[in-house]
Amino acid sequence: MEFNRSITNVNYFSERLRQTRQLRGMSQSELARACGLSQGAISNYENGTRRTPKGIFKLAQVLNVNPEWLGTGTGSMEPDAAPAYRLSERPPDLPMQWQWPFARITPAAFWSLGPDQREMVETVVEGVIGSFQKKPLGG
Repeated sequence: MEFNRSITNVNYFSERLRQTRQLRGMSQSELARACGLSQGAISNYENGTRRTPKGIFKLAQVLNVNPEWLGTGTGSMEPDAAPAYRLSERPPDLPMQWQWPFARITPAAFWSLGPDQREMVETVVEGVIGSFQKKPLGG
């Protein structure tokens, strides 16, 4: 596989995903399996009927691209050029749903967990957020 070529002439997430997948020599089903998604989900992303991918970080990791570039088309395609932001420093042009919210936990560390472990992490974070929303901080 050739990983040192960039795609710069694509304007939509669907086009960036499709062209990057093809550049990496992967079929939709291979990408789906590697990301834990269905082939139908990949197809829907690529044809534009599904616009907001829940698995943007996993897609970017498997395709070896910068998630900000994959999601928005801004920044460099190359993953090592992706800036590491804290949530409080989120650039205004990056949609909230595509921002990785954890400063000390990398997307790779999260995705290295099994599905049950990821579900447990999500449940714990959801519970903590819920408890903070019921009791204001400092009050």
